[in-house]
Amino acid sequence: MSRPLKIVVGGYIIGYPLGGMTWHHLNYLLGFHALGHEVFFLEDSGEYSLPYNPSDWTCTPDSSYGRRYLEETFRHYGLPLRYCYYSQFEDRHYGMSAQELHDLLASADLLVCVSGVTPLRKDRPRPRRTLVIDTDPVFTQIRMTGDQAFLEYYRQFDAVATFGRLIGQTDCPVPSVGLDWIPTNQPVAVEHWPVTPTDSRVFTTIGKWEHSAERHVEYGGRKYRSSKGVEWMKVKSLPARVPWRMTLGMAGMPREVSADFEAHGWQIIDPEQASLSCQGMQQFIRDSAGEFTVAKEIYAQMPSGWFSDRSSIFLASGRPVVTQDSGFDRWLPTGEGLFSYRSVDEAADALNRIADDYPRHSRAARKIAEEYLDARKVLRDLLEAVL
Repeated sequence: MSRPLKIVVGGYIIGYPLGGMTWHHLNYLLGFHALGHEVFFLEDSGEYSLPYNPSDWTCTPDSSYGRRYLEETFRHYGLPLRYCYYSQFEDRHYGMSAQELHDLLASADLLVCVSGVTPLRKDRPRPRRTLVIDTDPVFTQIRMTGDQAFLEYYRQFDAVATFGRLIGQTDCPVPSVGLDWIPTNQPVAVEHWPVTPTDSRVFTTIGKWEHSAERHVEYGGRKYRSSKGVEWMKVKSLPARVPWRMTLGMAGMPREVSADFEAHGWQIIDPEQASLSCQGMQQFIRDSAGEFTVAKEIYAQMPSGWFSDRSSIFLASGRPVVTQDSGFDRWLPTGEGLFSYRSVDEAADALNRIADDYPRHSRAARKIAEEYLDARKVLRDLLEAVL
């Protein structure tokens, strides 16, 4: 851009103060900051997200843990403490006053709502341009076919973008629901994800085993589950076929299923402990040789080109990734550093190929991140498409 912009990033950190979710948003803030723009963070609790406190596993209106966590995180990564958290439960603003937020939005060039969790309240000014980023493609578009209020939320924005980079193309089965989707993907502030030496023999991942039933959708006479559990069952036999230690941390994994996976050679870990802070998440990845994971059934069955924000930071760290096909191999190179698989046989083959020449695949992983995921490139392209 020809001049620095005033950009407000709307998202979700204080309400769920864990490293994985934070990095999802922090990469946007760091990326815009690196491009020379004046960046602010806005979080609005809405009526649905009581703040979570991982120190005692409670959800209450008290946001003090999350606010302290956000401020410490911003300081650690060199971001100015420019944020506003509005708690609808308390009808109170933190970080800046209601008037300061009003003035900020009135003067801002762009509001970027990551994941569509930020309400556009009628008593607040609209910045010059507004953008919402769909980070859960397929689910988002199918839900819109039967949820008019959800569709209207997206229609409020001047521009809509999606991690489903294939949506709108003639051979993509996902409906575009009449919206002109801008293709994008998770940006990664690669300078904060340096490649470090490792002798680790562990391929790992963390996530959620099962989402609530309300996130399962029907389309074209078929039901699609927003679930990883059903896909993990397909690769249960993998550890016996590869030279790596396979480690898995899935929140909500049933105890009997966890025991079954351990009997098949998997090491089960606590996903929250690996992600209590942004620094902890970075250390977790540094301690890994790479990531092996599955996609939600809905991503695997209706390829949209979605690619994981977590897999993106593994690649940036020089850690190879083997992940289930979701159509991303149509815009990301695969076969070195990054592998797409459709069966347990293909998954085993990829992991064995990485073992044959780990340094080559580590270099290739970092190169993919630099060429396709670097926040400065991803966000520059996004700004050009929106402004």
